[in-house]
Amino acid sequence: MNRRHSIIGNALSAAFVSGVAFITILGLFAEVDTSLALIAEGFLQIVTVVAAFGVLIGVLNLLIFVHLRRLLEGKRGALYSFALLLSAILIIGVYSADRSELWTGDLAGEQLSPRLYQVTQTTIESAIAGLVLFSLVYGAFRLMRRQVKWDYLLFLSAMVIALVGWLPLDGLEAFADLRDWLLRIPVTGGIRGLLIGVGLGSVVVGIRVLLAQERFYQRRP
Repeated sequence: MNRRHSIIGNALSAAFVSGVAFITILGLFAEVDTSLALIAEGFLQIVTVVAAFGVLIGVLNLLIFVHLRRLLEGKRGALYSFALLLSAILIIGVYSADRSELWTGDLAGEQLSPRLYQVTQTTIESAIAGLVLFSLVYGAFRLMRRQVKWDYLLFLSAMVIALVGWLPLDGLEAFADLRDWLLRIPVTGGIRGLLIGVGLGSVVVGIRVLLAQERFYQRRP
């Protein structure tokens, strides 16, 4: 009986999701202000609201049930949890002050949230850029130490050209030109290949969802 109910539930879920998906797709191609377009817009708004609540619940779960519990129980990594909780409280406080226009004096009318975000992002990007340099050098060292092959030499050459080309020194214009060529031709081609792969994968997953072929439609008790 449970197996039968599971199969019926999966079939109903598949029919519901596929129906809503087809109506939404048809509504996106329909003329504006038609019934089908309004229904599709309503579905998209519902999805947006549900996704926003999902993000909110995920953040609260991360802060309260993971990091706050770890801090209160004194588990390993409690110091990092304290730093994260303190940062979250400060960000929420600054954003609330911006929305309420509580700043006075020289800060009257200012929005500090964008500035705080920009400073934090710039700091993190600088730290990651420094780590990428050491990671590339260490990775090239490990590759060449294990075995010298032509693809390893190609990786090492590209890395040296890219790193030297970024140095603000005179006499390195040739490396800068080679670096620009690498970024413009091979790197751009690789990025486009990745984007094409992501696009094809998204289309395939979407078609499988529309046809009720995804794995979560076929769960068994």
